[in-house]
Amino acid sequence: MRIHDKYVLGDFLRNLAIGLLAFTVIYVTVDVTDQINVYLDNHARFLDVVLHYAYRIPWILVLIMPVSVLLATVFSLGRLSKLNELTAFISSGTPLTRIASPIIVSSLIVSIIVMVLGEFVIPETNRKSLHIKRVTIQGEKEDSDSRYRSNVHYQGEQGRTYYAENYDVVLKALVNPILYEYEGGKLKRRIDSKKAFWDGARWVFIDGAVREFRAQGEKVTPFDKLPMPELRERPEDFTKEEIDPEEMNFRQLRVYIDRLARSGGPIDKYRVDLYFKFSFPLTNLIFAVIGAALSSAKRKPSMATGFGQTLFISFAYFGVLRIGQGLGHSGVIDPLLGAWLGNIVFIGIGGFLLYRANQ
Repeated sequence: MRIHDKYVLGDFLRNLAIGLLAFTVIYVTVDVTDQINVYLDNHARFLDVVLHYAYRIPWILVLIMPVSVLLATVFSLGRLSKLNELTAFISSGTPLTRIASPIIVSSLIVSIIVMVLGEFVIPETNRKSLHIKRVTIQGEKEDSDSRYRSNVHYQGEQGRTYYAENYDVVLKALVNPILYEYEGGKLKRRIDSKKAFWDGARWVFIDGAVREFRAQGEKVTPFDKLPMPELRERPEDFTKEEIDPEEMNFRQLRVYIDRLARSGGPIDKYRVDLYFKFSFPLTNLIFAVIGAALSSAKRKPSMATGFGQTLFISFAYFGVLRIGQGLGHSGVIDPLLGAWLGNIVFIGIGGFLLYRANQ
């Protein structure tokens, strides 16, 4: 690594650290202010509040990382431009892409780290943070500590979806269950009953009715006892901790999508979220390229100008990002395009600006 590479990289990493620290403090301060009544009303211990936010830190860092990268790039190369050092580099025959290469490579490494955090760290730390807030601070009861689980919703195999008011873990029984069976995305059959229990080998539904939806109309068949050995779901499936798809890592979400697809349910929303787990981390690299291009402007940028450019680009990017996600969720565009729309647009903008700046 050349001396000027170390110089540029050192300045960038220092500004990045300052940005991450500043934005983290701002985020936590705003959130504490918003949640202060919750903490006071529940007489929360200071240590519990600290642990809640400590487990939240990885998610906060991933969220603010792109803005911090952009700000650090603009400030680092902007400082070189203001001191005419950037002009000296370019005049000596060193292209802008070579000058900014330590920042761009570092941003690529940051993107990889963000992917790793999102896959292996953040899902678990977010669950721990939520557990501390709900159980330790607010005193809510854990489902795992209770014999009963309420408002059960489970996406089963072969087009089946289960709903139940309660599940008795000890008796292995569903209270007031409703079983929906889909075929080709259309509701084929619905089973309502007062109870369903596991007899050791199969599920048995008690006191209910089977509604079959056919082209010629609906057929209702009451029953007192309905054994269903064809159901693949087992009692342990209803005792598993339910994880919100938004909190799943890539592997968990992929398994969930496969199961949902086999059940005939809509999967476009979750496919967008799956692809987004790869597209969002690369924002750091894209913002570094855009920041490098903006910092090379002939008009020497001030700190206020650099900060303003960072905010404008960040809001514009997240606006396009949400538009792409919304279109992908609704099925207007392909889920892959929906997840990558923001990156595609800003990769084009960043590449064009860097090309012009490098001339």
